[in-house]
Amino acid sequence: MKKLLLLAFACWPVLVLHAQKDKDLPGFGKIDKADLELKACEFDKDAEAMIMLETGEIEFQRGSHWIFAMKIEKRVRLKIFKDKGIDRATIKLHYYSDDNYEKLLDVDAVTYNLDPTGKIRETKVDKKSMYREKVNSNVSALKFTFPDVKVGESILEYRYTIIRESVTNIEPWIFQDRIPTKVSVYRVTIPEYFKFTTNSHLSHPVEQKRDEFRQSITYDRENIQYNAHEYFYKMKNVPALKDEPYMGAVRDYLQRVNFQLSTVQFPNQLPQNLTNTWAGLTKNLMEHPSFGQQIKKNLLKNDAMNAITAKANTPFEKMSAIFYHVQKSMAWDGHNDFYCTSVKESYAKKAGSSGDINLILLNLLRDAGFDAKPVLASTRDHGQVNATYPFMEQFNNVLVLVFIGDNNYVLDASDKANTPYLIPEDVLGTEAYMLDGESGQFIQLWTSRNTLRHFITVNGKIDEEGLLTGDCQVSSFDYGRVSRMRTYREGKEKFTAKFFSDDQVKVTDLIVENDKESEDSLPLNQRLKFSLPVNSSGEYRFFSPNLFAGLSKNPFTADTRQTNIDFGYNQHYIFTGNISIPEGYEFETPPKNIGMIMPDTSIVFRRFIEVKGNTAGYRIILEFKRPYYDVQEYPEFKEFYKLLFDKLSEQFVFKKKA
Repeated sequence: MKKLLLLAFACWPVLVLHAQKDKDLPGFGKIDKADLELKACEFDKDAEAMIMLETGEIEFQRGSHWIFAMKIEKRVRLKIFKDKGIDRATIKLHYYSDDNYEKLLDVDAVTYNLDPTGKIRETKVDKKSMYREKVNSNVSALKFTFPDVKVGESILEYRYTIIRESVTNIEPWIFQDRIPTKVSVYRVTIPEYFKFTTNSHLSHPVEQKRDEFRQSITYDRENIQYNAHEYFYKMKNVPALKDEPYMGAVRDYLQRVNFQLSTVQFPNQLPQNLTNTWAGLTKNLMEHPSFGQQIKKNLLKNDAMNAITAKANTPFEKMSAIFYHVQKSMAWDGHNDFYCTSVKESYAKKAGSSGDINLILLNLLRDAGFDAKPVLASTRDHGQVNATYPFMEQFNNVLVLVFIGDNNYVLDASDKANTPYLIPEDVLGTEAYMLDGESGQFIQLWTSRNTLRHFITVNGKIDEEGLLTGDCQVSSFDYGRVSRMRTYREGKEKFTAKFFSDDQVKVTDLIVENDKESEDSLPLNQRLKFSLPVNSSGEYRFFSPNLFAGLSKNPFTADTRQTNIDFGYNQHYIFTGNISIPEGYEFETPPKNIGMIMPDTSIVFRRFIEVKGNTAGYRIILEFKRPYYDVQEYPEFKEFYKLLFDKLSEQFVFKKKA
């Protein structure tokens, strides 16, 4: 025992002696014929697939690279019911390969089917068909596809082991998926020397057990006995977390349990507090060879830097020139990251992750004399950051914050749609962590000055055949410009189809103005000619002025909702227009002038109508002054949205004069 105390951080192979049979946990390969004959999920008949069983078990053992190691065993059994669920037959197992932090071992995968005689036939996934790929500088993945998969018949099952050379990080266990889960079980066995705290999001019924039992191990020829604490969770019939309009990150809503190592205490020793702090995280990150040590690099000689900024007359223009130099010269590989193995190598090959690109940007800005700092961020689809828990896993990107006088600018040069004067839209409204030397602080990535704005002007006339033809100009500002430019870069045909054309509307002569890099602070002007047939019923014809804003369909019609509403930004729409009807026709009573305001004043709708002779003029203003609504507000929000879209869809009605 004395030798044990001298090695305060030693960890030994755990001999798991505590196990009980559970009818919900059949062994690997133990397939019930009734499950193969199952044609739908019993508690979600429309599900495209179902996770029949998912288990995770964690125990501690001695490490080889680090002092401690963690053994993680996972097993998944699933069934695909519909063709659209067939992608579930391709599996991608991620693990942290950097510095051999994790090793992926013992991967087995089998497809089970019934043969014509009713016997169960196994088809194993050939190990040679499994291949590994590098996801980013820290993460690798093993990918394989199940063979002989028959929709509505096959059961797919796989298992694997990960050896993690650390005990400080137990990843959250997620009980819920985008498809229903019949049984999800999580078991963690921890020696008494390690104390973990738990933080959970468990609103669905869950079976929980705590147990304590003796274990014995052999270390340095000594038989050592100690208490082991077992944490057991079982959740059954977990509904799918389905897509909802403007729902934000999926992981913020999934049923889950989190473990955090707080202390390590061996016999006759004082406890060692291992709870991470933001100060400690900052220090470690700034000393990390793939982060802090990549910041102080001289990437360009003075002549090259002067050539980039030669046309800049102000600090903002100089910053923008460097931003666009990096954005244009670097090819983003599509992966968000906050590490960079070598900024010099990435800059030389002109490609990399967001971490590579933005750390290059940070270096160049500092070389040019700017006060620029790295900022850890979590994109909206990655999830919210909880400032209570100093975990790097909460972030998936690094940005650059630049201070110029009283102004500051948040930059991300990896996405070609981003501009230097707008906070990147995928992090707008989120909380981020700014690193400043060995200190850091949280900052809110938000400004109410910039919104998604579209101003739509239409002038048209309707002929005797009921065809509306005319001219339209859409001016898109700020995030309205960014969102449309992202599609415009994919080609004019796709741009036209997404924002202007449909089965009824035909568009010709589309001209897009202010689409150059130097014009990114100007509105994106889209001018076009269009035609569409008006609707009719008997002697009446009618049309709506709600054109080309993307607001033709109400997305909030579901009676209930599981998630918060996150638009991402404030919004402002203005519709103006004049529509003429043929001679010999007259308008019925036109839509009334009206104003509607959400009870909290966050949504404002105003409509002004004027009819003169055979021409109807209109001006409609719609403002969203909040980007975010809690799910508890949904009933009131839904009711107002229904009224709003009723008014947006209200028709001008006209008929032939008697």
